[in-house]
Amino acid sequence: MKNYFFCSLILLVTVNFSVSLSAQQQKDKHEALNAYFETIVKDTTQTIYVAKEKINSNETLTIFESNVKMINDPENNYKTYTKLFNWKDFEKMKKKYKNTCTPSERVWWCSNAFWETNDFKYKKVLLESMNTVKNQEYLTYKYHGRVYAFSEPIYYQNKKYLVFTAEALFMSGARITIVIMEKVKSKWTVMSEWSNPYLYN
Repeated sequence: MKNYFFCSLILLVTVNFSVSLSAQQQKDKHEALNAYFETIVKDTTQTIYVAKEKINSNETLTIFESNVKMINDPENNYKTYTKLFNWKDFEKMKKKYKNTCTPSERVWWCSNAFWETNDFKYKKVLLESMNTVKNQEYLTYKYHGRVYAFSEPIYYQNKKYLVFTAEALFMSGARITIVIMEKVKSKWTVMSEWSNPYLYN
């Protein structure tokens, strides 16, 4: 009987710890996303249009990998970043976060992972489905290209950084980057933004 109660206590403590850790990680991710949002949207009184579907984190990993390749290329100008961004850390992140959502027919978007309005600090966030070409073209025209999209932030280097894809859709195209956030004095701060260096090659 004593063993039963002891095992039950251990199980309860473990579950509570896991729930608390998960809640803290989700809080971190939302804080990082909103801290970045504040850098790109200055007018908090306007309605802000955001893709309901999360961008597939595989895209974040793809862009990240492209940049790591450049960093480790001895002929480039990025060698100062090598200590921060390297293959070993990237491979750990890739193994943990690859294929974490089910892709839609358009693999860029998740079909089972969605943003909710309360994920965002701004109160005037309007979520729109972007999962079809027709929807995307219509919405960028309707909102004059000011539609934003984000992937789920993922941890990097033992949770020192959070990384996610950010996309701003325009009628003439889109601006796509991955954002690297670092916690400085208890606040998530943009450390760097990387685009895909091979996108237009």
